[in-house]
Amino acid sequence: MSENTLNPKLYRLLKRRFNQVKVSNAGEAAQITYRRNVHHNNREEPEAVHPGEYYQVNCPYCADTRQRLYVNHMFGQVDDEGNGFWHLAHCFNENCLSTRGRVSEFVEDITELECDIQKFKVMPGKEIDISKIEVTWPGAVQRVDKLPRDHNAVQYLISRNFDPGRIGRYYNVHYCIDSNRYWLAVNRIIIPIYNDKRMIGWQARSIGEPRGENPPPKYYTCPGTPRRALIYNFRNARKYKTGVVVEGATDVWSFGPMACSTLGATMTDHQQRTFLAAFRQHSAILLYDPEEYEKPSVQKLIAAFSSAFAGGFAAVKLPLGTDPGSLDRTFQRTYVKEQAAKQGVKISWGRR
Repeated sequence: MSENTLNPKLYRLLKRRFNQVKVSNAGEAAQITYRRNVHHNNREEPEAVHPGEYYQVNCPYCADTRQRLYVNHMFGQVDDEGNGFWHLAHCFNENCLSTRGRVSEFVEDITELECDIQKFKVMPGKEIDISKIEVTWPGAVQRVDKLPRDHNAVQYLISRNFDPGRIGRYYNVHYCIDSNRYWLAVNRIIIPIYNDKRMIGWQARSIGEPRGENPPPKYYTCPGTPRRALIYNFRNARKYKTGVVVEGATDVWSFGPMACSTLGATMTDHQQRTFLAAFRQHSAILLYDPEEYEKPSVQKLIAAFSSAFAGGFAAVKLPLGTDPGSLDRTFQRTYVKEQAAKQGVKISWGRR
């Protein structure tokens, strides 16, 4: 098997150490992009847009028995600028490789200090057009509007002032009943992410806030989802005269169909170009959570957008302690319109 992998020596070491190794995205090349890290002197740092081939093993640092430690075939490689791809190994069970010290420990464990992982030869893989990526549901699922009224997922949505009927029918949101492959998706709300009607990823949202000494992540994203190239609900939002950029999918549900999510409080260059192309002749609103506005990356985004839209742009900060996902839709739209008007921007919630 090792001779058919993109990083044969890394695969053999993992096989020797863990015995059971699962290969995913076999033969696919990693697609690495670079982002500017404002916290490290604006240094350009590598990030995988599409992970390509990776190897799954049982994490040795937690009670993992489902091969939830993902080791990318580019793990440990170094680019021309000296950036090491040490971040390309991740434990999806308890995030065990979150520190550089633990990563170093893992490298020593699999190599036994016999070799330099940075010098492993990586074979060229097949370039995947991320525009053609398509995924399936994580396992057995049921659309949320088809669940019984007393189901915990339905009750959770209602407690957040979401209409399960609308969320199910309009956004095709499901609930994961069981999964043989994605343990962290089970008993979670599954939010599909589409590109031109193709599901190319999904996020599994916990019902309520995760608790415990080492709680699982609130959101678990399907491995391989090209998050930095996606804008959630963009196909619907671009039909409106004013586009609203929010952080998360639930913020979209709360604000309405003219909102689209960057799946986090950052907007990549690709996302910016995509959004600009659709709204350049119209108007736009940035509606991140209030605490995000002081971050240099968000300030840079505001500066880039300030004069980019023919109809104007406004960065609106909601009252402190609130976020788009926690406020009434009518209040939000009225508040945003008023705050945008103070910045000289006239907006419309109507379709084009």
